[in-house]
Amino acid sequence: MASGEPVAYTLGMTDFGPRWEKIDDLREGGQAHTYKVKDRTCSDGKVYVLKRLKNLRRSERFSQEIDACLKLEHPNVLKIVDHGVLPGKDAKPFFVTEFCGLGNLDDQEMPFGSLIETLELYRQICAGVAHAHDKGVVHRDIKPENILLRSDGTPVVGDFGICFMGADESGQRLTPTLEVAGSRWYCAPELRDGRLETGTSQAPADVYSLGKLLYWMLSGKMIFDREDYRQPKFRLCGNDLADPAYEVINQFFDKTIVYNLASRLENARILLSEVDRLLPILRANGHAISLEVQHRCIFCAQGIYEVVANGLEDATLASRVAQSMLGWAVPGNYPAWLIMVCQKCGNIQAFRPDLPRPKPGFADHKAKEIKQRWLAKLNP
Repeated sequence: MASGEPVAYTLGMTDFGPRWEKIDDLREGGQAHTYKVKDRTCSDGKVYVLKRLKNLRRSERFSQEIDACLKLEHPNVLKIVDHGVLPGKDAKPFFVTEFCGLGNLDDQEMPFGSLIETLELYRQICAGVAHAHDKGVVHRDIKPENILLRSDGTPVVGDFGICFMGADESGQRLTPTLEVAGSRWYCAPELRDGRLETGTSQAPADVYSLGKLLYWMLSGKMIFDREDYRQPKFRLCGNDLADPAYEVINQFFDKTIVYNLASRLENARILLSEVDRLLPILRANGHAISLEVQHRCIFCAQGIYEVVANGLEDATLASRVAQSMLGWAVPGNYPAWLIMVCQKCGNIQAFRPDLPRPKPGFADHKAKEIKQRWLAKLNP
């Protein structure tokens, strides 16, 4: 056969063009059908997933999903291996991705091992989303079903069908600003409420969803509406208030599962840095400095610390006497020590929460906001 001549090929019932042969049906979504397929051009026995557009009116979105995945190259982002238009009378667009043998995150037991092991898995998911944000792609539909796991357990972010990539070449958005996007339980409130204005970054929406995803992973697949993670019935540590590790996580949620955009981390790259900060703290059994949880003694490991002086809120004579009895000098007339004593062995932990100063360049209003949050936690 001369070079460049068309290949004579007759399609069968299980064929998707000359390269892909259907092995099995997978699922039908709102936008496409998916199938497990094999590659006739290879003999390695690998299987793949073919996604074929169902509704041609959604072709722009389908093309955008392909463009997004082709734009991204990261170990934690789903890989596209082929795309095009299927031959035949339907002539519908398709693309083929790697097959993830362990299914999606919802198919797994949660928590995924210990707190540290679950957070390490979560970190990989955040790394994939951070790469997408670096490339200008906002996923907007982060949820357990859209996080897949390869056979070796590596998580990959998939289904970029409603992602945001700015405007197209004509200047038109593929997703209008006021269109609701994402799952109800994981969707950021500004996407649900239509509060995003043209030109506003959509990356914080993924930050919100990633916060909800971590809660779902750590809680054993519990979900809640809006920002209720601190409510008693949704408390991660249950009745074990002597596990301050979960207050460390709650303080992470304070920066992610937040209605106010100004109080939320700006993008997944910053969120990933925050996860990298948390992991060493939790590996070293670090404590959250908060009175919302009980703190087990780090010396005898049996007693619970009790507050004997709260100088930030209690400048009374009793507070000063308590500090004096413990041998702590009172700085002037402002006894700002927070002193906790183990009720079993007497080990003392003391803090001066009034002393930390914001980093250079840190906005004054942000420093005041942090101080107010601290005061609120001392007296929940």
